[in-house]
Amino acid sequence: MKNEQITIVATGAVIGLLAAMLVFFGNPANMGLCIACFLRDTAGGLGLHAAKAVQYIRPEISGLVLGALGAAYLHGEFSPKGGSSPLTRFVLGFWAVRSECCCVLPAVT
Repeated sequence: MKNEQITIVATGAVIGLLAAMLVFFGNPANMGLCIACFLRDTAGGLGLHAAKAVQYIRPEISGLVLGALGAAYLHGEFSPKGGSSPLTRFVLGFWAVRSECCCVLPAVT
């Protein structure tokens, strides 16, 4: 294996271990490291929906965002761009998260 492939596999293993640790230390078993779940809970914590069970501002979101920003700065890869088709990206992202929360997660729980 190449050095880059080993790094990718090791990173995936570390993220999987962290997700298992999150469940072990208190996250619901169907959540682990589910970004859509974290966003749903944070939206509830900010008062954007009324489901009492999922109204919690997740600290994992800020850790992921700040960690990614720090890693990008550290490796000199931070390059903010507006991108093309922001409305298309928003709509596709909305439907991806909606589909996971409404279709995939109820089947797992």
